[in-house]
Amino acid sequence: MIRVSGRDAIALVAPLLRTAIPLEAFPSHRVRRVAIVDAKSGERVDEALCTVMRAPRSYTAEDVVELSCHGSPALLRMVTLWIVAGGARLAAPGEFTRRAFLNGRLDLARAEAVALMISARTDRAVALAARALAGGFSDQVRALRDALVDLMAGLEVTLDFPEERVGHDVGAARVTVARLRADVERWLAAARHGRVVHDGITVALVGPPNAGKSSLLNALLGRDRAIVSPVPGTTRDVVDGTIAIAGVPVRLLDTAGLDVPRDAIEAEGIRRSRRAMEESDLLLVVLDGSILPDQRVLEETADRARVIVRAKCDLPAHPAAAAHRDAVAVSAVSGEGIEALLGRLAQEVEDRAAAAGDEGGIVASLRQFELLHALSASLAAGECALGEAPLEAALVDLKDALNHAGAVLGVDVGDAVLDHIFATFCLGK
Repeated sequence: MIRVSGRDAIALVAPLLRTAIPLEAFPSHRVRRVAIVDAKSGERVDEALCTVMRAPRSYTAEDVVELSCHGSPALLRMVTLWIVAGGARLAAPGEFTRRAFLNGRLDLARAEAVALMISARTDRAVALAARALAGGFSDQVRALRDALVDLMAGLEVTLDFPEERVGHDVGAARVTVARLRADVERWLAAARHGRVVHDGITVALVGPPNAGKSSLLNALLGRDRAIVSPVPGTTRDVVDGTIAIAGVPVRLLDTAGLDVPRDAIEAEGIRRSRRAMEESDLLLVVLDGSILPDQRVLEETADRARVIVRAKCDLPAHPAAAAHRDAVAVSAVSGEGIEALLGRLAQEVEDRAAAAGDEGGIVASLRQFELLHALSASLAAGECALGEAPLEAALVDLKDALNHAGAVLGVDVGDAVLDHIFATFCLGK
């Protein structure tokens, strides 16, 4: 697909096409078969499908021409260079969505939802991004912003005419601000769960050497990702793989065994294991169920979110291994217990992603997440000021809240912010 957007899009593409009717006469939003030719020699190079979308009924609200060619990279590069030679330029990352925002086609929250949709890795993440792209989150923020504008206008009247009993009652205004803050807090909670669905969680497999961590990683992934050996200390670096559990990407980290290092390389591997532990949301503490459990590993992970796994359950169990009643017994050799462990992981994922709240779920960018925090803080300050401070102070806090809500939607944001947002997009979108 080659997409050209802008005032001269049709004029730039027309010399490269041989059609029954001129490109300028193509009906909008209709697909037609065309021949693509070398504008200089007239030699035919491809047959393609062409669609013209006239402004403002296009993604960018500008004239857009799309060519669906055969999928040769060399062909696409050649046609693109011909269009550039005619006076176009290559699009920057995210430029089409940026134009859609600047031309009023999308607000900034919906524009950022495009990037979230592109980067979604599971069905649940796609569903949340689609809801944001359809404007659900934008509509909520816009309604809050409108309520703030109405409230502030009434308080300004109250401030200017204190004796006339017009405008908003301060007590009622405080109740309204409290309700708006509760809405924002609810959005923040939903956004936290949405970030888990979109970004996923990280789970580190930790334990003593030769406990069966690498074999368990391979069993969970369903493929040989880590080297397995009966020699202790085979895993020296962190090995990872990703699976989807309950519609959430789960990154599994196989780490070096926690033990007294025998050399500098083992010491570095153990250091990386502990760093992986710190960066993980959940630990799978893997213990060899056929030997006496390593108490040092259990003590080191006691204050972390963890699931204890009794590996090698196909071997006779050590009597002390039965002390951990909540441990999940698994065998990477026979497959016993793997489904039970996946079920336990699914429960841990659901606790963090709150599947029951998907209908009202929000997937927000980190920028939006920070703005929601700032919005909540400003509303809290305004609520407090309405009860304890002069009305002028409360209006300052509410004005800050209004600015934060506007920034979520892209009202009065600077070029630097837009540059940062759209630089993360892929080319062509």
